Order: sequence, then structure tokens, then C-alpha cells
Amino acid sequence: MSTTAVPALSPWRWWVCFLLMQATVINYMDRMALNQLAAEIQAAFGLNNTQYGWLEGVFSLAFAIGAISTGFLVDLVSVRWVYPVMVVGWSLAGILTGFASTFWMLLTCRFMLGLFEAGNWPCAIRTLRTILPPEERSFGNSLFGSGTALGAVVTPMLVLVILRWAAANGYADPWRIPFQVIGSLGLVWVALWFLTVPNALVNPTETTGARGLEGAVNFADVFRDRRFWALLATALAVNITWHGYRTWLPLYLRKERGYTLEEMSRFTTAYYLVADIGTWTVGLMTMYLCKRGMRIHSCRVMMFAICAVLALGTLAVPFLPTGWPLQTGLLVVAFAALGLFPTYFAFSQELSSKHQGKVTGTLGASAHLTLAVLYPIEGLICDATGSYAWVLGGIGVFPLLALGVLLWLWPLRTEPPPPPPPPTDEDGNYS
Repeated sequence: MSTTAVPALSPWRWWVCFLLMQATVINYMDRMALNQLAAEIQAAFGLNNTQYGWLEGVFSLAFAIGAISTGFLVDLVSVRWVYPVMVVGWSLAGILTGFASTFWMLLTCRFMLGLFEAGNWPCAIRTLRTILPPEERSFGNSLFGSGTALGAVVTPMLVLVILRWAAANGYADPWRIPFQVIGSLGLVWVALWFLTVPNALVNPTETTGARGLEGAVNFADVFRDRRFWALLATALAVNITWHGYRTWLPLYLRKERGYTLEEMSRFTTAYYLVADIGTWTVGLMTMYLCKRGMRIHSCRVMMFAICAVLALGTLAVPFLPTGWPLQTGLLVVAFAALGLFPTYFAFSQELSSKHQGKVTGTLGASAHLTLAVLYPIEGLICDATGSYAWVLGGIGVFPLLALGVLLWLWPLRTEPPPPPPPPTDEDGNYS
């Protein structure tokens, strides 16, 4: 019986993780610009909350199409080429948003943004599965995933600076300029990707072998695996909670809690910084416990459960008084909501290396199709009740429900004992 040699771990793997994080930062900056400028855009185009919900809904519909399309593509074509094409596409869509003159043009730009931004996840998660062993994947996912919060941290202050500069220089519609500036950053990333990432690392041949590559299996077999359906429930839950707050929190703070643009920008910066702390904490703790001998799946489930319980803080948010009680409650939610993602991504990397892109794309498409339906409904609820509290208060329950499905369909008792660590040389590198 032939065996495939497992290559030594490349020190370049952490540089690639850093680049994936940077791509995600830019991805979220392009996406978050609309949220930060929601009040200005509503005023410029005369939009109500339902119409604003359609902007997010169309983005999510396009994201679903892009996720499944890129998932299939990245399993057929080298990620080295697919990834930069996605980055160029979403960068151009972001730039064009700054030139939209009607609601329908804005809607079209938002659709194109979602279509290309979706490619970030199938590309990055497939890359991470290729370059990292199982015990390092949660931490690698946290590095990559922390770009969502870093992008959200940078965006409010950057948007504020650009707005002030544009207003001082006499631009008639200052809100347009941040889209044009932020959209240009992706082109720099593409140059770094081609100049610094070794092709052999992200695109290993079958003879060298991707780490953990299993035998050939039809993609249809993935749907016969109970674990896929546990992952589907997990994907829906974590995205509903995280993206619900991304979408409605700025409007909630400004229109219902009386925050100024500057106050909202400062707090959302803190919100996403704490979210980053959450994802890093989960990734580091998972890697530490796994290297200390804890079973990998058990460790991941434990970290997911902790974050799911903390996410229930959303239930209290509508009832907390403005000031430090509200801010503390929201920061707990931030820590938990993004902390769920490294574990979810690590779960998804266990099904199939051959079909990793399609698995990621299918899960992402399912989540964002659900969001595409939910956003307009959430907007209708906000308009009907005159409050964002009903939406923000309820969306944190979903991760706990997903935990129950996960324990049912992917029980801990099915996990094999951890394998012995591979041999290392005198410098501590894998041999």
C-alpha cells in the first residue's frame, strides 16, 4: 500500500495566515463602510429601514451565489489565482459604490460587492487547511478571522477622518469618498500576494500531498455525513448573530440611544477590538489545550459552548440603561459573537480536503441566503415596532440552539484519542 509523505511545516505558513488576515481586513472595510454611513446614505437616497434592509439582503443573496461559485472554482483552479481575482472584484465594486447616483445603482454595487467578497472564505479556509495541521487550525482560523474585527475597528475612525477631509475640501457628497479610498486598498494586497507567497505552499501537488489529504470521495458523500448538517446549523447561527449586530448596531446606537456619529464610531471601534480579543482567545486556548493533550474535537466543542452561553447577553441588551451597563453588555456580545467563528471554521475543515472549497461555499451560501431573507424582515420589524431592540435582543439565542444540534449530530464519544505528536528536530521543528 502506498503512503503519502507529510511535508515539514513551512515557517511561511504564518506569513500566509497574516496575509489572509489582511485580505479579510480589507474585505470588511469595504463592507462596513455602508454600515458606518447608513444614516447619511438613508438621508441622501431617502431610504427607510426596510429599504436599507434590502441593501443588506441583496448583498447576502450575492454573497451566497459567490460563496458556492467560488467554492466549486477553488477546488478546480489554484487558489493562488482565484484569490486575487476575488480581491480585485470586490475592490472595484467598493470604488463604484462611491459613484452611485440612484438607489438601484447602489443596490447593484452592493450585489457585486457581495458576489466577490464571498470568495474570501472558500479561498482562505482551503489555504489554511492545506498549510496547517489540525491542532493549529483553530489558531490559524482566529488569525484569519480576526481580520473581520480589525477591519471593523479601522473603518469607523478612517471613515470619520475621510469625511472631515472631504467636507473641508468642499466635496458636495462627502460620504462618497470613503468608498473610493477604501476600495483601492485591495490592489496593494494583490501585489503582496504574488510577490511573497510561494506557489508550492498554497498549491501542493498530489505527490507532496496536502496535510491530512484523504482518499477520493464524491461531493455527494459530504451530505450523507451527519456532521455536515451539524455544521449547517452552526453556520446559520454564528452568522445570524454576528451579522445582525454588524448591520443594525450603528443605527441602534445613533437613532435609539442618542449617540452622535463620533460617539458611535468610538464605541464600535471598542466593540470590534473586544471581538478580536474573543477570536484570538478562543484560537490560542484551543491550540494550547490541544498541545497539552486534550482531544481536539472536545476542546473545540467546549470553546464553542462558552461563547454560545456568553452570546445570550443579547437578551439583556435592550433593557440595559445607556452608559456603561449597555456598553458592557454589548462588549460581552462582541467577545462571544466573533469567538464562535474559529471553532466553526475548524469544524468545517474536518469533512473533506478534496472538497474543502465546496464545503465552505455551500455552508456560506446557506448562511447568507438565510440572511438575505432575514434582513428585510428585520427591517420590517424595526419599522413596525419603532425600535431595533427586538432584533438585537433575540439573535444571540441561535448559537446555543446550534450547540444542541452539534452535540446531537457530532457527539463527543465518536472522537478518537489524540495521536502522538510527530517527531521534531533539536530546534523544535517537525521532522
